[in-house]
Amino acid sequence: MPETTRKSVLVIDDTKIVRRFAEDFFKRLNMSVTLASDGYEGVQIALSSRPDVIFLDLMMPRLDGFKTLQIIKSNNLTKDVPVIVMTGYSDRINVISAGKLGATSVITKPLSEEILLKKLQQVFGKDFVRSIIPRDPKEKENPFGVKEEEYSDVVRSMVEEFVKYFGEQVDELEQAVHEKDVGTIRRITHDIRGTGGSFGYDEATTLATRLNESVHLSPVNWEGVEELLVQLKNRLKK
Repeated sequence: MPETTRKSVLVIDDTKIVRRFAEDFFKRLNMSVTLASDGYEGVQIALSSRPDVIFLDLMMPRLDGFKTLQIIKSNNLTKDVPVIVMTGYSDRINVISAGKLGATSVITKPLSEEILLKKLQQVFGKDFVRSIIPRDPKEKENPFGVKEEEYSDVVRSMVEEFVKYFGEQVDELEQAVHEKDVGTIRRITHDIRGTGGSFGYDEATTLATRLNESVHLSPVNWEGVEELLVQLKNRLKK
């Protein structure tokens, strides 16, 4: 794709592994990628660079996705920029709220390359997608013009990074369960369920979802929470 036609994308997400996954995907499509780790940083970058599309996480500390979206859509510099909202919660209220604030579309985590590509097609059209995907059917398994060995190395590196990240999160989660720190448990399980499926850890996503739901109950069944934590730790060892 010629330099003059490159599309720019801003990814706003507080989870490092999600930013890494999205950055790698968009760069392989020869898009210009900028990352922000929270809403405040995201708003500043959006106003200064005016990207062609924004992918925005809803659940973030400091300035959440709803407020970030509201600011972006209320400013003349960025109001027309398409915003794709990403969330680990697919309930109808979140989808409707994001739509009312001006979101172009909503993605339910975990992310996948197929879903991201569909959203790019929704924003930029089929011609854009055709221009970045080779027509040779032999290249369907690796459609981004990257040598197979390089592509495999990237995927392997990202999976290894996720496993390390997953282990750190589970260690922090274990401490939070011990301290009955509901807020931290909700945050960590939200992150895990938003990333696990992207790297083939579907069971981890399911267990994190169940853990998250468990601490939303009143009263919390801490014995059940501890059992789910053990299962999550065992999944990491597989």
